Amino acid sequence: MNLLLRDTTIQAILFDLDGTLLDTFDFIYGAFEHAFERHGVPPLTRDKISELMGGPLEEVYQVMAPNHDPSLLTETHRTFQSENIHLVALFVDTIPVLEELKRRGLKIAAITTRSLRTSLRSLEATGIAKYFDLVLSAEDVSNVKPHPEPILKALDALELKPEQAVMVGDTSADIEAGKNAGVKTIAALYGFAGNRLLSLKPDYAIKELKELLAL
Repeated sequence: MNLLLRDTTIQAILFDLDGTLLDTFDFIYGAFEHAFERHGVPPLTRDKISELMGGPLEEVYQVMAPNHDPSLLTETHRTFQSENIHLVALFVDTIPVLEELKRRGLKIAAITTRSLRTSLRSLEATGIAKYFDLVLSAEDVSNVKPHPEPILKALDALELKPEQAVMVGDTSADIEAGKNAGVKTIAALYGFAGNRLLSLKPDYAIKELKELLAL
């Protein structure tokens, strides 16, 4: 494997949050399960949810519950998350990895399809907000991942070119967005989509967050 992050052309790491830097399995699955129960939607297994999630939330709900109002499900989902920030935790390697990346002089950005009202609170509650040069949430763009807009907007804000950044994420939307924007991609196989991401042919794959440093 190439020593990607020691390449002097790489100046920024763009991270997805949920399932990549934040351990939010109960936070994410719980929101879906709560919305299903509240609106009488036949429940899905967590494995099935993980297959379908990652894109724009209303579009995800259109697929999961085609006979229900996706905007209503989305609002219920986001309200649950707003009221349950305590379910957000860090992976054991999150802070050491962020510390080392900053020590190496790399810029760090978060790109999430989650709402602004919970993404920033999650970073603050877990004590990692200080590591980020930029945070882009769903409200900050017209098109969320897998559209390249969030990544291109982040690159523009950081004054970088696509070849100067890498996208790290755990869903197909993350890897597809990275490819669509022309940046290198790193699949976080420990997250929501698991080994399914390998079918998208990411540039690199890691089974633990700390493996990022070895790249």
